[in-house]
Parts: sequence; structure tokens; C-alpha cells
Amino acid sequence: MDTFYFKHWQAALAKEPLSENLKRAYQYILIGYLSYLRQQKTGASIGSARAYIRQKIAEKRPASWQAQRWKDALNWWFKNAPSKRRHRNPTDARFQASAHTKKKQYADGRQRYPVTIRQYQKKVSSEPLIEDMIKLMRIRHMAYRTEETYVGWVRRLARFHVDKRLDEFDEEGLKAFLNHLAVEEGVSAGTQRQALNACVFFLREVRKLKLGDFSDYVQANPNKYYPVVYSKNEIIALLNALTGTYHLMAKLQYGCGLRISELCRLRVKDIDFARNKVYIRAGKGNKDRIIGLPHSLKADLELHLLAQKKVHDGDRAAQRPGVYMPGCLDKKYPRAAKSWEWFWVFSSEVLSIDPRSPRLGKRRHHILPGVFQKHLTQAVSKAAIPKRSNSHILRHSYATHLLENGVNIRTVQDLLGHQCIETTMIYLHVMEDSSATSNSPLDTLAQKC
Repeated sequence: MDTFYFKHWQAALAKEPLSENLKRAYQYILIGYLSYLRQQKTGASIGSARAYIRQKIAEKRPASWQAQRWKDALNWWFKNAPSKRRHRNPTDARFQASAHTKKKQYADGRQRYPVTIRQYQKKVSSEPLIEDMIKLMRIRHMAYRTEETYVGWVRRLARFHVDKRLDEFDEEGLKAFLNHLAVEEGVSAGTQRQALNACVFFLREVRKLKLGDFSDYVQANPNKYYPVVYSKNEIIALLNALTGTYHLMAKLQYGCGLRISELCRLRVKDIDFARNKVYIRAGKGNKDRIIGLPHSLKADLELHLLAQKKVHDGDRAAQRPGVYMPGCLDKKYPRAAKSWEWFWVFSSEVLSIDPRSPRLGKRRHHILPGVFQKHLTQAVSKAAIPKRSNSHILRHSYATHLLENGVNIRTVQDLLGHQCIETTMIYLHVMEDSSATSNSPLDTLAQKC
């Protein structure tokens, strides 16, 4: 089977003597085809193109002219593809050996973009506007995850307008990108809003453009969302499937309703055993709050901190750099980073480099959220819970179970750190759905049929 490769197809399409509308239609169709290849984990071939067309016709039931346009777009792609090669057998030992060293690429040959700011700065060619964007976000003390998200969306905008430079984008280009996300990719309203915020920040704050009114873009469907919630029996099964540090982390997240970032970034000084309080510092929106510490966790946490003290003492004996300090506290209190009270409650087993301060070298950081999420996913599978695994579900379950226990919704709002009461009220719907009193008509006939 011959597999085709067309790395710069978007640039080639831009040079074709076709109308702009037809070029844009071809681009949408080919992006959909390449997404289909990624889902199927296969290469671009005549057979996969025919399978894609059959699937689209079965799903969309298009008019004859629309189906012909899909075929014309794919015919153009294969006709102009600069290279093709014989498909290699994945079971071949030589292929398996080279697969580990080969750079990750999309089906059309494009290299995958880095997912962190440090990887972006290291592997991608320098882009002054994106560098200025990163500097501005750090001046404004925006969260690191926000930096990653905003840079990612600007790079997706650049991939969408492959024929333009970053300094050529305007509100019309942004509107076309938002339309593409809603119509072609079918993203949710929240995802489209996130892309809008990132690109508007880039155009207005970095490029210093005075944006006009472009509110007539196609908006994604605002689907009504009900959060997934574990029942109390499912919480018990999940906790029993976890062991060690991750068992304690899951109990603390469910017992206090913490976000995963708040859980991983806890420091020793944030837990007050004498007053049974947990202090959340610089949570979402850079806000602090106080939550009661569950009495059943005190003994386990004290034992855990004794083990963490040995890790801290080992780092001091090895003369390793201190932990990360927020803001300018490392300059105001130079010794605080190496003190016990600022040490992580859940520290990582290995040393790593801070992506914002690589010059400091390797030091001790907290457990990464992805590591905890991985163990949580394995526990959900082990406990045979037929729901998706996500650490945030523990927070949803905390809020819902509080309301079911009769706690006032305003109190739940303060405990969760929600700015608007409407955000907290969504748990009322989940609680009502799980404890509905109305019987189905089938229940009245169950004994008779």
C-alpha cells in the first residue's frame, strides 16, 4: 500500500489559481480528512480517502455537489502530494526500533507542537510576538497553565492561517478561525470561548490592535452540562483501590473539595493541625480561602509529614536548591525556600527543572497533577466504576454530598471558592437528578407485566 506525504499542502493550496471560497472549502475538507487519519492511526492512502468519503456520506447525507467537492479536494491533495512510499509493516523489528527515535508527527507530516512553554522555547524557532506574549503574561502574574493554553491557541490560529504571518492577523481572521472551530471541528462553547480569550489577548494586548465588532461569528452550541458525580459507595471503592500517598491525596481532595492544582501545591505551613484548618493559597483567580481539615485525616497526614521531613532533610544535606517560592518571596526571604514550613506536602520523588527558572537547575517540586491523575484512572478501572476518571469529579462529589447532607448552598460556595452562586447551583440539579421523587410510569406497571 502506498502512503502519501504532503507536508506543506496548505502553502501549496494557497498558491493554486482557485477562488478564495474554494480554497477555504478545500482546507476544511482536508483538515477533516487528516483528523480522520489520526483517529484511525493510519496513513494517507487512496483506500483511506475512499473510506473517509463513504463515512462522511453516510453521516452527513450531503447533496451531490457537496460530495463531489469532497472528492475534488482529496483528488487535489493526492495529485499534488510530492512523495509517496511503500507502507512499512508495523511488526517489522527495524520499524519498531526507529519508531522510538522518530519525531512525533501528524498524519500529513507536520511536527507536533510542544505542549509546555519550556519545550516551545527549546524546540520551536523563536517567534518575537509569542515571546512578547509570554513576557506580558508573566508581568501580569498569569498562571503557568494559562500561558500554555494561550500560546497553544495562538499557534493553532497561525496553523489555520498558514498563508499569513502573526503580525498580519486581524479580527476578520479571528472570526474565520472561530467559525472553523464551531462548524468544522464542533468544539464546545467553553472551548471556543477559551480560544476567543487567548486570541483577543494576543491581538489587543500584544499587537495593540483596536478590535472592531466581530460578534457575528458562528457560536458553538452552549450545551447544558451536568457534572459527573461519584456515589458514596463509588467513593469508598475508589479510595480502597488506592494505596500510599495517592490514597491520602484522594481522601484529602474529596474531604476538602480541592482542585487538583490546589492539592498538589499544598505546603507544610498550609495545614494547621491545632485549628483543624487547611489554607488554600493563590487558588483559581489568585484567591485564598480556608477549609476545615477532616478529623479522620489528621493522624494519616501527620505520619505522611514525618516521611516528608526526611525527604526535606535529605535535600538540605545534599545542598540542593530550595523549593519554588511565589512572587518575589525568594528575594525578600532568601532562606525561606530551604525551610521546612515552605516544603511541599506532596513532593515529587524525582528532581526536575522549573520551566520558568531553568537557570536554577534541578530541584524538588510537588507531585505533578498528571501523575496523580494517572493513578486515579487506574484506581477507577480497578474499582470497576462505570464513569470517566477525573480528579475534578472528587470535587464535584464533595459539593454534591454536602448539599445532600443539608449544608447551605452559600456555605458550599465559600468552601469551593466560587465567585458566582450560579456556578454552585449546578450541583443542585445533580442532587435533584440523583434523588428524584417522581416515579416513572413503568414503575406502576412493573408488577403487571
